Order: sequence, then structure tokens, then C-alpha cells
Amino acid sequence: MICTGYTVARWWRRTLALGLALVCLTLPPHFLSGGLPHAGAGDLLQTGVEVQVGQPVSGTIGGESHRHIYIFAGQENEVISISMSRLSGDLDPLLLLTNSDGVILNISDDDGDRTDALIELERLPATGRYFIIATRFGQEHGTTAGNFSLFVERVGSSPTADSTLAYGDQVLGRITAQAPLAFYFLRAQRGDVITISMQRTSGNLDPYLDLATPDGIVLMSDDDGMSAGGTLDAAITSYTALRSGVYLIVATRFGREAGTTEGTFVLSVTQTPAEMLGLEPDSARLIDYGMTLTGTISDETPIRYFRFEAERGDVIAVTMQRQDSSLDPFVRVLDASLTPLAEDDNSGDDRGARIAALALPQRGTYYIAASRSGEQAGRSQGAFALRLSGRPGLTNGQALEIIYGATVSGLISDQTPEEEYVFVGQAGDVVRITMERVDGDLDSLVTLYDSERKQIAFDDDSGGEQNARLDRFELPADGMYLLIASRFDRAKGTTSGSYLLTLELVRPGG
Repeated sequence: MICTGYTVARWWRRTLALGLALVCLTLPPHFLSGGLPHAGAGDLLQTGVEVQVGQPVSGTIGGESHRHIYIFAGQENEVISISMSRLSGDLDPLLLLTNSDGVILNISDDDGDRTDALIELERLPATGRYFIIATRFGQEHGTTAGNFSLFVERVGSSPTADSTLAYGDQVLGRITAQAPLAFYFLRAQRGDVITISMQRTSGNLDPYLDLATPDGIVLMSDDDGMSAGGTLDAAITSYTALRSGVYLIVATRFGREAGTTEGTFVLSVTQTPAEMLGLEPDSARLIDYGMTLTGTISDETPIRYFRFEAERGDVIAVTMQRQDSSLDPFVRVLDASLTPLAEDDNSGDDRGARIAALALPQRGTYYIAASRSGEQAGRSQGAFALRLSGRPGLTNGQALEIIYGATVSGLISDQTPEEEYVFVGQAGDVVRITMERVDGDLDSLVTLYDSERKQIAFDDDSGGEQNARLDRFELPADGMYLLIASRFDRAKGTTSGSYLLTLELVRPGG
């Protein structure tokens, strides 16, 4: 221990054999009082050289020059690391860090590789100028000499208890028996894709991470998510925020309060850029009803995926509009198993793609694949805007809604011998209703009912090849109509397969 009372364990081990008196002699008298007198600080300022954080500098110790003084500007709660590495000779580097008043903040002798000096993860107490004294063991009484390299690195910041983190922040923390939990807050928007990493920087700490709501409901946890490199570091990777607001990050250790490991760590928070999302369905970008999102299609990324949550019976519309003259948009809606439900190439304005109305068959997750005509084999590319619209169906999911001009898909089986659809029409509307088999041996049957559930029309095989078609049927009144897509003999039937049901307005009434 030097006479200022500052504890440096490695220095103590190095100088124990020489005794305390020798340690005291290696420092100038003004260091021994715990700070630099005004004249000493002024001397440092006059002889110091400005150094930029992140830019290495070099120097030589030996002969008449036993130390170099560097000055840098720091911010309150910034965390820095300073390294002094020998480049030649037998130099035994020694580092001192002081504030603008000359008060010693940290000292390092052999904390780096071999005999190099390293002041690691030092939190700056205030905004202002700081002095780095690069010297050798023994300072003016030392005998080693050689060239050195000095590097000042900004690691991050050490926030106050009520600080809120932002994307890109790196903060320093410490886990001890007395403080086994460190709390941070992050403000995020719905759809943000967040990655949080907790890397040990000293001690035997086994990091553990929780991401939670402000009231403590844990959303995701990780222990050794970054252990592929042989470490115990923790990482919550690619979490999609499902609500806008403040999230709680708890940095702790394995076992939490009951754990035994301790040490310092660096916590990093990043957001995945939008252009890196949606390359595969697993990383699909979140989109909600009423939202418009932008993206690009290229030869490297011919398809971009988006995902949304829906209720059975919701009626959605999807438009994909090009933002420049080259892209020829193509859009497809898929269910949770990535089975296509609807697609379009050029139904929109200006060669845009548009799915006008699609009734969703189940509650759950759906995907939108935004692409180009020809998809992977296509040649057009460029920017696009994708808009998703949606509303609840007319019957709250009891029957799926279909509108004029829409085509929906379904499946008839022994478990589901019929499926119901509703639409709104006016008296005098002339409609065409077609039910076409897609696969299997399905013998299609379509039946039309009025709002009183009175049967008013049906067809079995008028569409040919066991397809059903009601052609040019005139609706008798204004109101809601019910369509039942089924198979011949319905529940008693034996055929099955998937189908496409199309409702067309041949001529409007009135």
C-alpha cells in the first residue's frame, strides 16, 4: 500500500520484498499527500499533451525522460480503460490517472500482459480534464527503459439508479454479495428487435439476464447465451417488443441472491436495424393493422417477411406499392405453417400488388411475403411500401366473411364437412359463386341462404369436373347472405380436399 492509502494489490505484491519505505520513495512528494498541489497540477497542464480517446500514442522512457503526461477530456460516469504496453527494451510500464486537481484516481503496474500496465473499467467521477502519467516502475529512480504504446478506450457509461438506457449504450456494473442485482430501464417501441448482452470483465462472475415488464413480470431470461466461445456470458438475442413503453433489465448472476460468483460486467443494448429483419420467416418484421412499413427487394434479398396476429374471421387487405420505377411487386399471405392463403401480382395501382379482402380462418400468427414478380427468379428490384389493413368479421368469426371480387381457400374433410361464409349484398345484385376443387377427390357443393337462413340456391356440378357454380344469380333483397361450401351429401359424404371459393359481382343492383 502506498502512503496515500490507495490500495493496489499487484503493486503491493511486487514491492513487498523491498518494504514500504521504497514504495513511498518512488513517488514525487506531492503524490504522497493524496493529491497534487496547485503548482504541481499547473506543471502537469503545461507539460501535458492532448490525447484523443480511441487513438493510440507512443513514446520513449529512458535517459532524461522518465515520464510522459497526457491530457484527455472526460464526461461524468463515463467508463474508460487505459493501457500502456512495452514495445521495446526492458521497460516496466507504470500508469497513474489523476483528475484536474491532481488527485490520484487509479494506479497500475503489472495489471496488463507481462509487466504492462492497465487501468481497466475506471468510472470518471465528473466532467472535466484528466491526466495520464505514463512512467516506469520506480519513476525517476527506476532503471528500465524502452518504447511504449498508450491507448485510451471509452468502454461505455455507468448510469445512475434512475437512468434509462438507449440503443447502442454500453454500461459498466458490478455484482457482489452485497449487491447481487443491478437494475436498468430501456424504452422501446412495439416491433423493436432487441439484443442485450452481459459480458464478464473481472472476477468469477457467471452473468444472468432477465428482461421484464416494469412490474417485474419476466418476459425472457438467459444464463449462458454467449457461451459458444467458452465463456459464461449471458445474452437475450432478437427479442421482439410487443408493446411500446419501458422495459426492465435485471443484470445478476446464476443463482441470483443465492449465487456465489462476483465481478464486474459490461451490459450492451442494441436494436436490430429494419433492413436486417424479415430475411426469413423466423425473423419476420412485426406489422399491425393500419401500419405501413417500407423495405427493399434486391437480388440478394428477393423476399421480405412480415408477421401479424389475427382473430378468426378478421378481414384483411394487403397492398404493396413500389417506391421507384423498377420494382414489380408481388405479395402473398401465409398461415402459421407457411401455407399460402392468397397472393397477387398486378391488381394494385401502378403495377402494385393488392389482396383486396381475405377472411382469416383461424386465430394466430400470419405472414406476409413481400417479393417481386418471379420471386427468386425475378429481375426487378427496388424500394416498396407495404400496408396492412384489417377489421373484425361481420359474425365475430362464427362464419368467415367474403366480399365481391374475393377468393378464399378452405379444406373439406371428415372432421370439417362444410365451412360457412357471409357477405353483404343489395337487391338486384347479380352474382357468380364458384367453388373449385384444388386437390383430393372433393365433389364440391355450394349452397346460398338469405339472412333468415332460408335456402335460396344451391349447385353441385355445374362448374364441371365436380366443381360447383351458381352463375348469374340475382339477390332478392338487401342484407346479409350465407354461403356454405361443402361436399356432396355434406356430413354423409365421403369426398375430401381443398378448394377455392370465389364471389363475383356480375352486375350491381339498383
